[in-house]
Amino acid sequence: MQTWRPHGTATRHLGGWASTAAHQRAILLAAGGAIVAVAGRRADLLVIVAPLVTAALWGHLARPRAEVTGTARLGDTTVREGAVTGLHVRIQPALPDVHGLVTVAKAPWIERKPSSGIAELEDGAASIGLRSTRWGRRRVGTVSIALVSTWGAFRVGPVDLPDLDTATLPLPAAFDASAPTPHPRGIVGLNRSNRPGSGSEFHTIRQFHPGDRLRRIHWPTSMRTGALHVTSTFTDEDAHVFLLVDCFSDLGPREGIDGRPTSLDVTVRAAGAVSEHFLRSNDRLTLRTVGAAAVPTLGVGSGTNHLRRVLDTLAAISPATERRDTGEQAIRGVDPMALCLVLSPLIETTMVTLAHRLAARGMTVVVVDTFPDHLVDDPTNVYQALAWRVRLLSRDAEVHSLRLRGVPVVPWRGPGSLDQVLRDIARRASAPRMTRR
Repeated sequence: MQTWRPHGTATRHLGGWASTAAHQRAILLAAGGAIVAVAGRRADLLVIVAPLVTAALWGHLARPRAEVTGTARLGDTTVREGAVTGLHVRIQPALPDVHGLVTVAKAPWIERKPSSGIAELEDGAASIGLRSTRWGRRRVGTVSIALVSTWGAFRVGPVDLPDLDTATLPLPAAFDASAPTPHPRGIVGLNRSNRPGSGSEFHTIRQFHPGDRLRRIHWPTSMRTGALHVTSTFTDEDAHVFLLVDCFSDLGPREGIDGRPTSLDVTVRAAGAVSEHFLRSNDRLTLRTVGAAAVPTLGVGSGTNHLRRVLDTLAAISPATERRDTGEQAIRGVDPMALCLVLSPLIETTMVTLAHRLAARGMTVVVVDTFPDHLVDDPTNVYQALAWRVRLLSRDAEVHSLRLRGVPVVPWRGPGSLDQVLRDIARRASAPRMTRR
């Protein structure tokens, strides 16, 4: 699959200079007035048409001869939700006696500053601020350039430049977890292992062995006992986190970063927050989506570079573009020791089935409920409230079936949402479990 790259620069020749209707009208009126004045021997008419003759002649003599090229460039092609980037437009060559306007058409989820989307060229350049209010990949409104020469005699355009693209990354919600990640088994990370080794958390004080580092010597104990003692620590390990994102639906009014979130807004921002937390803890993370077409496949990775790839993948989601997706491809080849986090509003039964299937394999599964509460808060629409009540009753039965299997369902509430459930998983990790092979 080819990597999608936003187009941040657009260039186009604006074409030749054409006379305006005002210039043609000045020429006709001046010529007609001069002919009538000469034929009728009316000197007063010559005085009346003299300004028109001057404007027409001056505008023709000051006509620009050079062909102009317009270039539009985005300051940043990748921004976060709510961030502002600049659209910089320049013409080459920058003609001194030419006036011009730059306009940017309206586009969904793009706010223009100024709100009219119009800027005047000064010294051949102009800038317009653009604010993206919702995550996703989209095109900026069409950029048009119009130029006019002295006295408005000749003009170019308006000419539309090629489309510009921008990628808006989701703004991760606030999230933090103090509970340890279950099943750490890597060689780097911040999770404490149960076995001693090179780490940061204290284990015990023991006698010195060949190979121990000198900085580990515990001098108070060594002086008291007369033999060298060192401090030993628990080794630090990383864990594998598997995120499964529900893209089957986008419920609720789409109001952007400044309004109420939709179900997919909550899901995507929660996925970004969880990814940022675990990746900054040096854990490994895998992201898969269900129900969206043309989303690039993201493998296992760690670190801040992988976080950027995760956010790029989330920005590429188009909801409900693959309704026939069963999720089999998404859950194929998952590490059996990974912590599986299923982020879903639990409206589509396919996600419930996938959670059951992962749990049946003996994997550690946590379902994060991203259903926004404000969807059922409108009391004015009686029929909509009744429909939601019926659907939520069915949804409660599906959630109950997950909990009976031992799959915790946790509503997304930001920081601390997963603390209690991760602690419970860590306590039961050593208990025997029955799995189906």
